Amino acid sequence: MAVLNLMGIWSALGLLSVWAGIEIPWVALGATVAACAVLAVISAVVPAGLSLRRRAVESAGVQE
Repeated sequence: MAVLNLMGIWSALGLLSVWAGIEIPWVALGATVAACAVLAVISAVVPAGLSLRRRAVESAGVQE
């Protein structure tokens, strides 16, 4: 969606004879992707680790 928005703005500026380059903030983009990856790994590993500490029968709530 952001790419479509940027292309619309870029083409509108071109119609006004104002040519501007599109600059992507790679450092901020990389930091955001890294933070999302860390949160995704933590969100997957912690519940999986906690569920593996119990027996499957206890997790299901079935009594033997």
